[in-house]
Amino acid sequence: MVSPDPARRPKQVSWAYRCWTISGGLLVALGVFYVILGIIASGPVLLPVGLGVIVGAVGVAFVMLGSKAFLGDARWRSSLSALTLVVVVLLLFLSFGIPILAFALLAALVGLFGSLLAFRPESETWYSTDDPDAPSNPTHLS
Repeated sequence: MVSPDPARRPKQVSWAYRCWTISGGLLVALGVFYVILGIIASGPVLLPVGLGVIVGAVGVAFVMLGSKAFLGDARWRSSLSALTLVVVVLLLFLSFGIPILAFALLAALVGLFGSLLAFRPESETWYSTDDPDAPSNPTHLS
């Protein structure tokens, strides 16, 4: 699969990448915060530290997959979009039981917004064709 021309990258793709990177960075920072909070706070240590490690790992995945999707590979864009949706849904349910995860939910929503931008029509055209200016279904009748 040949990547699309980076010079013709739509603004939506660039903004999607920024949203994924910001979301990933925030999730990594929150993961580190949750680990430190779990170590410092009195009470059970394993749950907050484990959640912090998982949240941080998801943030790293957002950044890594976002970088691959930014280069024009539609498979990584689809994988990252599915990951952002699953993470948001899981954090939505988990934040009712563990309210501090609401901050992670907000950070994940930024990534979900980036995924929505990556599927806008301009972005879709750039990802689906090697030459976005070419017609999508050329027919030549001889």
